Amino acid sequence: MITVNRVKGTTRFAFKSNKTAETNKSKLFTIYLFFTYGVGSKLKISTGLKAKYTDWDFKKQCFKNKATVEDFDQHNATLNALEQKINEAYNHLNEEGTNFSPALLKAKFDKLNNNHITKVTKERLVFADIISRFLDYKKGMISAVTLRSYNQALRLIQKFEKHHNTTLECEDIDAVFHKAFVNYLEEIEDFKLNTIGKHIKTVKTFMNYALNEGYTTNQRFKSSEFKVIKENTTQIYLDENEIKAMHDFDFSKYPDLAHARDLFLMGYYTGQRVSDYNSYKQEDIVEQNGVQFFRIVQKKNRKRGKIILCPITKEMQKIMNSRHDGLPPTKIHDKDLNLLIKQVGQHIQVDSLNQLIKCTYTKGGKEEIVFIKKYNLIGSHTARRSFATNMYKKGMPVYDIMLFTGHTTEKEFYKYIRIKDEERASHVATSGYFNI
Repeated sequence: MITVNRVKGTTRFAFKSNKTAETNKSKLFTIYLFFTYGVGSKLKISTGLKAKYTDWDFKKQCFKNKATVEDFDQHNATLNALEQKINEAYNHLNEEGTNFSPALLKAKFDKLNNNHITKVTKERLVFADIISRFLDYKKGMISAVTLRSYNQALRLIQKFEKHHNTTLECEDIDAVFHKAFVNYLEEIEDFKLNTIGKHIKTVKTFMNYALNEGYTTNQRFKSSEFKVIKENTTQIYLDENEIKAMHDFDFSKYPDLAHARDLFLMGYYTGQRVSDYNSYKQEDIVEQNGVQFFRIVQKKNRKRGKIILCPITKEMQKIMNSRHDGLPPTKIHDKDLNLLIKQVGQHIQVDSLNQLIKCTYTKGGKEEIVFIKKYNLIGSHTARRSFATNMYKKGMPVYDIMLFTGHTTEKEFYKYIRIKDEERASHVATSGYFNI
C-alpha cells in the first residue's frame, strides 16, 4: 500500500474529486499527491498521471493490475518515486525546523524532483492543444455560457497567433505576451477594457490547468504584471417607484413583455442572479412555519453547497396566481430577456426611465463617453442589484442582504450596489450608532 503514516506527515494519492470521477467513469482524471503534516498543513501536487475511475485501486491508492491499464507497473513506480521525494523534502525541512509552509515544502520537493513533474503524454503540446484538452475535460462540468466564453478565448488566441505568425507554447505566456495580447485585443479586435480583462482571466485559467496537470512549470502568469484589467462600468438600479410602475403596468396586449416583466420581478423580489431566478420551479417551493419560500442552491456558489431560502412575497404570489397558474414564470433565454426587459422599461410611464445616463468606458484603448436612456441600461442583472440597493436604503442590515445576494464580503457588496457617498452616510447616521 502506497500510503505512509509518519508522526507528522501522511502521503495519499487520489483524484481531486472522487464523485466527479465516478460520475464520468469513461474519462481520464488526474491523480494528485496529497500530503498532510503538522496541525492542518496540507499540500496538493499533480502527479501528471491520469486514470479512469474503474482503473484506480482506492484501497491501495495505485493503478490496478489489469490488461486495460497500460504501463500500470511503471505508473505505480512513479507514484512510489514521488512519495519518496515528498518524504525526503519533508524530512529535510523537518530537520531544519518544524515551522515551514506548504509552499516551502513544494519548493523543496520541486528542487529534489529536478523541477519536473512526470507527464503521461510524451508528445510536445502547444498552448492551443492544451486548451483544447481543457475544454474537452470541462464539457458537462460547466455551464454553456462559461464553455462558450472559454471557446471565444481559444479562438482569439488562435487569431493572435495567426496575426503574429507564431505558435504559442506555455512557456511563452508571460508579461511580454500579456502586453502583446492586450494590444491585439485593443487595436485589432477593438474590444472594451472589461472584455479584454475577461479574456486575460480566462488565459490564467488555462495556464492554471496546464500547471496543475504537469504540462508546464511556467508560473510567470501569476506575476503582478500579468493582471486582469478592468474598469467600473455604468450600472443602474431601479428604485421602488420604478419597480412599482413595472409591477402595475398593463402588458396584456404584449404577452412577451408581460412574461419578461414577471420573470424580472421574481428576480427582484428574491435578490437572485438571473441564472437562479430564470429557473425557479414548483418543486423549489417549501414551507416553514406557515411561510412559503423558494429553496435555492445558487448556481455560482453550488460548490459551497449553500442553501438559501427566499420568502415568497405577496407580489410574487400575485404574479404566479394571476398569470402563471400558480407556478413560477417559465424560463426565457438570457439574451431574449435582456432585450425584452429594455422594452418593458421603455413602455412604463415613468420620467426617470427616460433620463439620459452618462456612460464612460474604454474601447480600443481610447476613452469613450456616450449618453444612454436609463431604460436601455436595464438588464437581467438589474433585478438583483435593485433588490440589494433598495433593501440597503430601507435599512436592512448589510449582513442580512448578503444572505440573499450571495456576496461573501461587505467590500464586495458595497462595490456592487449603486449608492452615493451621501446616501451611505445618511444610512449609517440613522442606523442607531449616533445619538441624533
